Amino acid sequence: MMLEPIVFVARLVLSIFAFLFLMRFVLQAVHADFYNSISSAIVRFTNPVLRVVRQVLPTYRNLDLASFGATLIAYTLADLTRIFSRGEIETIDWWKLIRFELYQTLDLLVSIFLFAIFISIALSWLVQFGIIHGSRSPATTLLNQICEPVLRPAKKLLPPVSMIDLSPMITIVILWIIQRWLLPGLLL
Repeated sequence: MMLEPIVFVARLVLSIFAFLFLMRFVLQAVHADFYNSISSAIVRFTNPVLRVVRQVLPTYRNLDLASFGATLIAYTLADLTRIFSRGEIETIDWWKLIRFELYQTLDLLVSIFLFAIFISIALSWLVQFGIIHGSRSPATTLLNQICEPVLRPAKKLLPPVSMIDLSPMITIVILWIIQRWLLPGLLL
């Protein structure tokens, strides 16, 4: 069908927007440094859309509800594009669609934290074994700022044992349980 490439590109662009909006949500939730070059690029890219969404969804404490809502909207538009291209508009179960979009958003949120922890672990090993020398790049700084609030409760529960920090393993297991069992059980 002629529309398939167009639908694919539209869904891809909307998924990228969803990721960037959710990254903006994460950055504000963890109090990341917005003077970091990566953070400021995400802010500059997402700000035009979020200014409009913020008129409806204000910020609550350190949670940028506009970013979270924009992620839901982007995912919904991506899935509606697929549904419309297949001509399945009459069979839409709106409640199921909304639950699925919320599931996708929360799944991506957990995935962001999981990937950040895995990359942080890999970088610490590379520094420890002398493969790379120190890491003060904007990406590493941002990665540490994203990981620290999630790892903090596990570090309080289980402090480092002889230079080995087990808190990432505990956090990964908990996030994995949330992603694999809790989210699907509640929303799908």
